[in-house]
Amino acid sequence: MAPNSLHFVMFSNLLSHGGGRETWLNNILPALLERPDSPALFVYYMSDATCEGENRISSFSDPRITFIETRLPVTRNKLASLVRIAKFCWSVTRALRSRTDSRSAIVGIGTFYEGAIIALASLLGLRRQQLVLWIRGVWVKEINHRHGQGGRRLIASAERFFMRRADKVIANGHDTKAIYETLLGHHVEAIPNALDLQRFAQATRPVLTRRPICVSYIGRLSEEKGLRAYLGAIDHFLAQPNAVSDVRFEIAGDGPLRELAEACESRHAERVRYLGAIRNEDMPAYLDSIDLGVCLTYSKESGGGGVSNGLLELIGTQRLVVAWDSIIFKQVLGEEEAIFVNEGDIPALAAAFAAAASDPATHIRKVQASRAVIKDYSLDAHVSHFLRYLACSA
Repeated sequence: MAPNSLHFVMFSNLLSHGGGRETWLNNILPALLERPDSPALFVYYMSDATCEGENRISSFSDPRITFIETRLPVTRNKLASLVRIAKFCWSVTRALRSRTDSRSAIVGIGTFYEGAIIALASLLGLRRQQLVLWIRGVWVKEINHRHGQGGRRLIASAERFFMRRADKVIANGHDTKAIYETLLGHHVEAIPNALDLQRFAQATRPVLTRRPICVSYIGRLSEEKGLRAYLGAIDHFLAQPNAVSDVRFEIAGDGPLRELAEACESRHAERVRYLGAIRNEDMPAYLDSIDLGVCLTYSKESGGGGVSNGLLELIGTQRLVVAWDSIIFKQVLGEEEAIFVNEGDIPALAAAFAAAASDPATHIRKVQASRAVIKDYSLDAHVSHFLRYLACSA
């Protein structure tokens, strides 16, 4: 039976310049509301002093959606951070107990903090409700560089325990589906990320036809997303005595490696711009201004997984893609539709930028070939799949 209310849980402050989860939520909420049989929508989120004065996702202002806030203190202390997470989990679980019934589905957007809430809800007797976890990446890979081996094992064990309390588990890509089916020993439904095709099809500037061409890194400025490799490739490219002169580089985003981005801009002031974070609403216009986007999330020990929102947005606006040669990106595009580089090969990454600038005709054909791919990732099909899966028996 289809649920009459959906309760999305996300340990996030829902800022408009947030990452893939925020982008996904901002896309799916209005798409659900467009359905004639739309369930009531609730979103449980966190906020603290760091987000005061910041813009939240555009769906936040929609009066048809109920947003339930948990206000948390700001801290950089690890022990206090655990208390902060525990407060969020307990506050949200209490709210869910009072707001849900047997026709409700509780959907955790993530596997760890949100998984803890699903597990807590299960242990406290919320078994009449449908408990769902939607995998947004591979958590242990995402936090790999922040923890030692013992910490990673503990986190992986906790994540597995949390996820086994869910009635249904959804993956955002076929790669994450395979990883978590092995981890859990049972079925995981693959519902890859999707794109509002009409919104991103508004890009009008032909790619690789003007000079200088613009290469951009868009997203979280972090180790696992490959920012350090991108900056290394810029240095390598500009250090070549015969470097192509009409290529400029941009960095759009925020995160723990922000200082590295700012330092790169300082080193190469005439060729590199650091733009800071770009709001989700402004992304189509920004993508229309660039020629080439890099997708450098690592797939091995540190990294992520799933179909990348950023990748889909580049394809949807008909920009050239340069990506690591890994399952994360090759589950969407092939060699005829993008430039692939061996993961971590910085000289080859720099060479890809030079190739795009030196031979635009060949690479425009790759962009044109990618048009057929994006049709498989429509937001409408994504929402239909999600609602069908919720309605079916576990």
